[in-house]
This record gives sequence, C-alpha cells and structure tokens, in this order.
Amino acid sequence: MSAFTQRLRPLAAWLVGPSSSRRQQVACGVMWLAAGDGLGAILGFVKLAIIARLLAPADFGLFAIALLTTGWLEYLTDLSFRDALIRHQDDVAPYIDTVWTAQILRGAVIASIIAGSAPLVAGYYDVPLAMAAMPLLAIEVMVRAVANPATVYLRKNLDLRRDILWRLAGPIAGLIAGVALAVLLRNALALFVSVLVASVAQTIASYWIRPYRPRLSFDSGHARELIGFGQRCFWLRLIGLLNWYVDTLVVSKVLGLTVTGQYQMAGRLATAPGSTIGGPIHGVMFPAFSGLASLEHHRDALRRTLAVVLSVALPLALGVTIFSPLIVGVLLGPGWAEVPALLSVLAWLTVTLPASHVLNALFMALDRIELDIWANATRAAILVSLMYPAVTSQGALGAAAVTTASAVVGLLCQVVLAARLVGLSPTALLPCLRGGLLASLPLILVWIGVGSGVSAGGITAAVSVGTVSAVIGLSSAWRIFATNSPVRPLEGVK
Repeated sequence: MSAFTQRLRPLAAWLVGPSSSRRQQVACGVMWLAAGDGLGAILGFVKLAIIARLLAPADFGLFAIALLTTGWLEYLTDLSFRDALIRHQDDVAPYIDTVWTAQILRGAVIASIIAGSAPLVAGYYDVPLAMAAMPLLAIEVMVRAVANPATVYLRKNLDLRRDILWRLAGPIAGLIAGVALAVLLRNALALFVSVLVASVAQTIASYWIRPYRPRLSFDSGHARELIGFGQRCFWLRLIGLLNWYVDTLVVSKVLGLTVTGQYQMAGRLATAPGSTIGGPIHGVMFPAFSGLASLEHHRDALRRTLAVVLSVALPLALGVTIFSPLIVGVLLGPGWAEVPALLSVLAWLTVTLPASHVLNALFMALDRIELDIWANATRAAILVSLMYPAVTSQGALGAAAVTTASAVVGLLCQVVLAARLVGLSPTALLPCLRGGLLASLPLILVWIGVGSGVSAGGITAAVSVGTVSAVIGLSSAWRIFATNSPVRPLEGVK
C-alpha cells in the first residue's frame, strides 16, 4: 500500500498544488469539475434507482410536464449575466449587486407565472395534483434566484475545487429528501419537494463557500453592458428551447403521461453522462478559450478538447446502447419495460451533448454566437418538421430517433463552422476520433458477439469490457490533455 501511495502523491500534488501553466490549470479544472459532477450524477442515479421503484411512470410524467413549463420560462428570460461576467476582462465586483437584483426580479416574474399556470396544467393534462405541485416549483425558482452571485468568481478564476463543494450540497440534500418523501408520500409530490430541498441546500452553501452580502442595487449602465452579451444569446436560447422540449411536448400530448414518464426516464439516463462530461468541459473551456491570445492557440485547444471528450464519450455511448436492458434492469427495476429500447437510441446524446458544449464555449469566447445559432436552428428545423409525424406513426421510439438524428446533424454543423472559424478544414478534426474509436473496439466486439442487448446475467461481461474501454479512453484523454502530446493530423490533411 505504501508503494501505491507513493505513486499517487505526484498526481495529488499536481491536482491540489499551484498550477504552473494555463494548460495545467485547465486540466486540473476539468478533473475537479468532472469529479464533482460525476459524484453529483452518481447521487442522482442512486436517488433515481430508489424512487423509480416507489413511484409510477405517470408520476415522473407529471414531473416532466411541470419542468417543461419551468424550463421554457427560464430559457426565454435568461439574461446570460453569469456568462457575461466570466467573459468580462476587468474586475466584475461593481456588477455583482446588479446581477443579484436582476436575478431576483426575474425569479419573481417566473415564479408568479408558474404558480398562476397551475390550473391550466391541471386542466390540460387532467391531473389535479398539479395544483399543489406547480406552487412548489414556483418557490424553488425563487430560492435559486437569491443564490450568491459572487460564486461566479470561482468559475471565472478556475477555482473549481471550491466550486464543486457548494454545488454538491444540492444533490446530497435532494437524495436524502427524495427517498424519504417517496417512502412517505408515494406520489409525484415527493419529486417536487426534493427539488425544492436541494435548491435550498445549494443556495445556503453558495454563501458559505464565498461569503458575500449582496444588496438590492440596480445600475442601468452595468445592466445594459451585460445585456448586450445576453441579447446575442437570446436567439440561441430560443432555439435551444425547441431543441430540448419539443419532443416532450409532443409525446405528452399524443401519448399521455405514462409514456412521457418512460420517455423522460430514458432521456435522463441518456443525457446524464453527457452532461457530466460536457458541463465541466464547458465550465473550464469557456474562460480558457476567452483567455487565449491567437487563433493558433484556439486551434490547438479545440483539437485537444474535442479529442479528450470523444475519447470518453464515444465508448460510453456505445456501452449504454449495448447494455441498455441491463442498465434499466439494475437501476429502475421491472416497471419500465419501454425504457431500454428508447435508451439505446437516445444514448448517442452522450456524444453530441459534451462535444456541442465544447464548440459552444468556443463560439461564445470568440463572440461568434451567431454561428451556434445557425447550427442549432438546423437541428430545430428537423425536430419541428419531423417530431409529430414520427410520434404519431412510431410512438416514443420515433421521438427518440428524431431527437438523436437532429442532435447529430446539429453537431456536424457546429464542427464545420467551428473549424472554419479557427482556420481549419473540417477534416482536420477527424483525428480527434482516434482515442474514442480505439476505446470502443472492445465494445464493438461484444456488440458483434451478443447483439444489441444483454440480460442481467451478463453483469460480469459488462463490467469487464466496460473497464477495458474506460481504461483505454481515459488513458487517451490523459495523454492528450495533461501532457504535451499533440493531436496529429491525418496524412494529407492540413
């Protein structure tokens, strides 16, 4: 054990010690955020695995519909102040109180609309429980609105060890509250109250990790300056609203709450790994891209970051596709028979989501958000035009297919636009696939051998081949990001 400890000491010193370079700072930041988000995702999966055995799919369907109402309001009213502060080159202290005041005003408006919409939601979907559930969401929005705005310094300065601490308070509290309430209530209110408890814990932790006493103060000049950046993000948010919610809206209306619950559960399982990878990458690379001085540095950073993401995401998506029956059986139990087929299709969001986060960070850092708008508009056009025919003819599986196909097309558009932005041919980014394809080989062999799914008796095989792929993928990612190893272009590709 002492020899093993000695081997770990250099890694520990590298992670917690002062960063000697911008690359080390970025790599450490990604690892800390990935660890924090990974732990949060694990807590979420534990909560999901327990509650899914206590509540019915229809309860999750109601929860999905309520979040749909909240989501589109928050998307449309997001002023992107936090992103504007991260991108701001000077001291942001004079802006903090204005941001806090604005987020409280915004929260009050959203909460009022959510609470007032309770009769409409209850009547439209014929679910009386929504009368009690929607006001709980309104309170939760207000709780998040009063969170400490000064936590932006942690992300802006890449102080990510402390950033993950306050954000983990929410998943921990949500797990405890969710399980206890599901046992006691046995209805959808357990989900709503657990979200409220999680937000309360996270808001309190935000003031503990970065002591600050904000005050209600609004400087119109500072607000206009920050809104200038947010206005350019508005159309991106509007299109993102369609991309994220049109499938749930159509499925819920055409197929009902029970199928919506099944579809949403598959979506949560499919997007959780991608969010766990993409969130930390975007959180680090947006300020990192913003601090780079030349297109040459942006080219190198883009190649490296995409290669790291794909080294992990490609084998992960393939593994979820192959082992979807096993994953659903272990996590959710026997009451979710429709989820494995949906999950096997939606699993490829595990690739598109984090890769899209990388490219979005580049577009935002270079103030070329309009390029991201065009790429996402292409995806939205596919969704809007094909979603209803797909759902009416193929059910929830049709919705999953259209969602995944549109995400792939949108990502390809982003890749082409990003490559041209930094002066590359799109084919120059093909070497970024090498690590992911290499790590996927063991899974491809399993897929050829056992087909598209395995039974619960294949846990040993799943763990074994998954471990091999994980080691290969993580080794490739570490070699690229934490060392000076380049992502070499293909022969003949400039």
